[in-house]
Amino acid sequence: MYYKMSRVIAAIVIAAMIMSAIPAIKAMAPPAPAIWITPDNLSFDTTHTNVGDMFNVTVNIATTGPSYTWQARVNFNPSQINAVRADYTGSGKSLFFTPKGSIPVTPTLDNTAGFVVHGESLVGSDSVPAGSNSLFWIEFRIMAAPPQGETLTSLISVEDPAGGNTFILDPDLGTVPGVSVGSATYTYSPPPPVRDVTVTDLSFSNDHPKQGVDNVTITVVVLNNGTIPETFDVTIAFDSTPIATINVAALAPGSSETLTFEWNTSAASVGKHTITASATVVPFDTDPTNNSESKQIMIMSSTGPNTDINGDGRVDMIDIAEAASAFGSHEDGTRWNPAADVNGDGVINMMDLGLVARDFWKK
Repeated sequence: MYYKMSRVIAAIVIAAMIMSAIPAIKAMAPPAPAIWITPDNLSFDTTHTNVGDMFNVTVNIATTGPSYTWQARVNFNPSQINAVRADYTGSGKSLFFTPKGSIPVTPTLDNTAGFVVHGESLVGSDSVPAGSNSLFWIEFRIMAAPPQGETLTSLISVEDPAGGNTFILDPDLGTVPGVSVGSATYTYSPPPPVRDVTVTDLSFSNDHPKQGVDNVTITVVVLNNGTIPETFDVTIAFDSTPIATINVAALAPGSSETLTFEWNTSAASVGKHTITASATVVPFDTDPTNNSESKQIMIMSSTGPNTDINGDGRVDMIDIAEAASAFGSHEDGTRWNPAADVNGDGVINMMDLGLVARDFWKK
């Protein structure tokens, strides 16, 4: 009794599983009779897929009556993908005709016109009842990557029977009418764009200008370190006050641009100040921290002696300390301070320190 009940329960479970699978099968396949492709949506991106990579599709069949022969032509875009191989899904025959005896053929692959033709026939008076299964698979190679910012989209499609290359024959060798066909959408997309605008350099024509006497050329170099063209603004600020904004239009990926601005120092107070160049943080910028750069500039008194190194209008111990800290340095050296090169000979030595000390407390 227990054995019989177990068999009944197992039968109910199997039946339920089969019934639950039916809607999924119907949703995947066109109305029978039909020849279609699975999967019906192939999506790739250049982050994980490269030109030369392979992928497979399977051609399937569903019939509503006995069948004897099938033939299918699958079309594709040869500029994007090429057919590498095709073969039956079974061992020497399609699963649809297994275990019947059949006459196999060698599939035709044409990567110029872009198609694969395959077929199979039973032998003698045999036939296959109504049903569905797979026929053959095709292996494709990706031949082209999408242009930056674009997506390649095309169809891998079973040709309409009206073209005469796709058909199902019944046991009387009559063409089965109303065969519907299906296709697969092939898409190849670039990865999300990388966006990264960078300020790579900030420099001055004179970092110790005399107030109102010397104009300063401020030079800013910006780089588009992303993968799409970028349009943005670069703002130059004196301390926290903007003094100029320059627009950069459609800067190409990997390209840099040099911007220059002539700054009149009349409104600047004597002493140390900070000049900052800041580029707009574009949406999804991968590294906003590199969008700005700052450097100090010393505004010198226009009336003070050239020994007033810090430009505050008086020569005192601060100026002597400035010269002493740069002692022994040459132009382009790490400790070089052009204001401390009082005699302008390109080196800061005892001559410069002596000149500063001589003018101690001079205004």
